[in-house]
Amino acid sequence: MMKKLLSLLLILSLAGALCACGGKTTTSSSVSATAARVTQPDRLAQIVARHRFEGVVTVMRGGTKLGESATGIADPQTGRQTTIDSLFCVGSLSKQFCAAAVLLLQERGMLSVDDTLGAYFPDCPYGDRVTLRQMLNMCSGIAEFYETVPDGHNINELPIGTLRDTVTNDGTKEGNRDLLQQWLFEQPLGFEPGSAVVYTNSNYFLLARMVEQVSGTPYEDFLRENIFRPLGMTSTGFIDDMLDDPRLAKNAREAQTVYVGITMGLGDLVTDAADMERWLGSFFDNRLLSSESVAMMTDPGAGGYGFGVVPAGSGSWYHTGIFTSYSAFDYVDPQKKAFAFAVTNNQSTMPYGVADMCYELLAEA
Repeated sequence: MMKKLLSLLLILSLAGALCACGGKTTTSSSVSATAARVTQPDRLAQIVARHRFEGVVTVMRGGTKLGESATGIADPQTGRQTTIDSLFCVGSLSKQFCAAAVLLLQERGMLSVDDTLGAYFPDCPYGDRVTLRQMLNMCSGIAEFYETVPDGHNINELPIGTLRDTVTNDGTKEGNRDLLQQWLFEQPLGFEPGSAVVYTNSNYFLLARMVEQVSGTPYEDFLRENIFRPLGMTSTGFIDDMLDDPRLAKNAREAQTVYVGITMGLGDLVTDAADMERWLGSFFDNRLLSSESVAMMTDPGAGGYGFGVVPAGSGSWYHTGIFTSYSAFDYVDPQKKAFAFAVTNNQSTMPYGVADMCYELLAEA
């Protein structure tokens, strides 16, 4: 059953997991396993190599860590090897953290997911027609603001249309966010809220802005104080602040994206394997979110998308994320105390068969 569910990534990731991109990739360079550190080195290395994976992977089953591996090149310019401690941009895996922030505020009685967007943004023309739940479930009808612009073997992610002229990496975080929010409020809804499911990054950008408003705290600080610090996620941060961090695995190709300020809530996190283990493991014992919040987060609703995750049955869920040449995947099954996390800085080494790779790893005794 797990294999069948995970194999759906090929279809569902295109509709429900990208930060803003998709497209063709080039063939992989040879896999180097010299930096691997695993608890079952031979078997794990065999599986990773067969799937032509270069990056970091960590897997737990039954509460026991099956192994971890780090392969490939973290910096194509210097030849620096990837290690298990390397940092990566994880794209749309960031959405599950935004959803958790919303649920934490609900647990504290500061909002309800059935509130309308207009309760927090009265200047939004369609605010009284859209609920936070519909935004979390990707059925709000709010317009998308990102588009993929292929350029040879690169995959560029840029704002749509005229927005590209005003929201740029030369702008400030707050300036870009204000311009984007204004643009979104000027766009008509694409469909009647609740009548369809369309994966749209704009939902999570506006949810992150709402978290700031309700908490009275910058979004990044809210996550640091209420998610990262309680879970001991000491290496996790945000793309606006960490692109020059020496631990970061660099973009493997020359893909371009506009990111300053506008990836908040939807594709802004930079993290490592150890911190993702802490995050995914927190679902084993409701260390962060209550059982009621987790049940709400993993309910597929009418369209199959939960709150920042793709539910996979019996409380399990997964998601993928793509950000230029970074590509990431996570899966957690709290009942079986199992999780898998894989990430690369070179998309061409991570075909969508990574779902089957992670299933193989989870299936190991």
